[in-house]
Amino acid sequence: MAERTFAMPDLGEGLEEGRIVEWLVAAGDTVALNQPLVEVETAKAVVEIPSPFAGRVLTLHGAAGADVPVGAALVTFEVEGAVDAAAIPPLPEKVPVHPYSPFIERRPTAGPVRTTPPVRQMAKELGIDIGTIAGTGPDGRIVEADVRRIADRMAAAGEGVVAVTLAEDLRATRLPVDPIRQGIAEALTTQAAIPQVTTFRTVDCTALEVLRRELGGSPLPILLAALCRTIDDHPLLNARWTRDVVETRGTINVGLAVDTDRGLVVPVLQDAGRRGIDDLAAEIRRLAASARDGTMQIDDLVPTSTIAVSNTGSYGSEAGTPILAPGTSVTLAFGVITPSALVVEGAVVARPAATISCTFDHRVMDGATAGRALTALVALLESADRLGGLPR
Repeated sequence: MAERTFAMPDLGEGLEEGRIVEWLVAAGDTVALNQPLVEVETAKAVVEIPSPFAGRVLTLHGAAGADVPVGAALVTFEVEGAVDAAAIPPLPEKVPVHPYSPFIERRPTAGPVRTTPPVRQMAKELGIDIGTIAGTGPDGRIVEADVRRIADRMAAAGEGVVAVTLAEDLRATRLPVDPIRQGIAEALTTQAAIPQVTTFRTVDCTALEVLRRELGGSPLPILLAALCRTIDDHPLLNARWTRDVVETRGTINVGLAVDTDRGLVVPVLQDAGRRGIDDLAAEIRRLAASARDGTMQIDDLVPTSTIAVSNTGSYGSEAGTPILAPGTSVTLAFGVITPSALVVEGAVVARPAATISCTFDHRVMDGATAGRALTALVALLESADRLGGLPR
């Protein structure tokens, strides 16, 4: 038997430490390879860290609520035989495209707080120690209403958010910039340095709407299936710029922009090109739900997106100029579908239509190349026969 110590991995670019939220194993437990060991929270995400060994847990280095520096001991194992360090399966690079939650506050004696990252953030912004709140949710979980109850009491007592009077009946508040908005700002500032251009097309959504009603749900999975088919003939849509070459990728990993109550999150729908419409729809629902309730897995956040899509129509926007997601050369935005006056065979008719925006890295492709690719995508979306041929 041999002892092996697993150190706190780097869970994000520039990360110096992670906070232990909850241990999922105990000393003496026998664990399997890749079994979840611990939930760790950083300024970017709450993640489960899997075990790099199969063996018995000897020591847990740190209690719930402790901050553990990157590279410091996290778990010591007893394993059978000698372990070749080079053979230890590495954790995937886990740098979320956008942050999700800040560090949380901990009760000194009562153990881990049962809540979600958005509720923790809300409490922190309001200056409330979340460890002092009695939760009314399932199994004592602290929910948003519990935080609001305490905030209302603080306001009634003259505590909490400071309001600055500008004029009679006109009040303004100074809101701190939390780690979520800071991370978004940093990402946008970095991406804005890339020479990017946006082109637009109107889509006659008649055929798309027929298929959407047949399948039920959102047009987004149909759009993704059509996009993957278009990439087959226009591979620069799924490329990236390096200093020496333009690299096209065979795998299509779609970053999905999800609006949450704590900021923009971009989980990645892996290997979209090998999925049918029904599978895409189920994965979109899972990723969106987990992004909003703070239960995303670490593999959903790794920065492996090769193209990104934003369904701006879901919140009523007609069109937009999306910014490129890191590592990608194209971001598409699909606007709201509304009745529009279109010219069909020389006559003006009312049909459902939407605007599709394509922001592209001008280093990777010129406007003509991007325009031809977008035209091909629109042609597919407008063809009932071709949409019907997409894999279900």
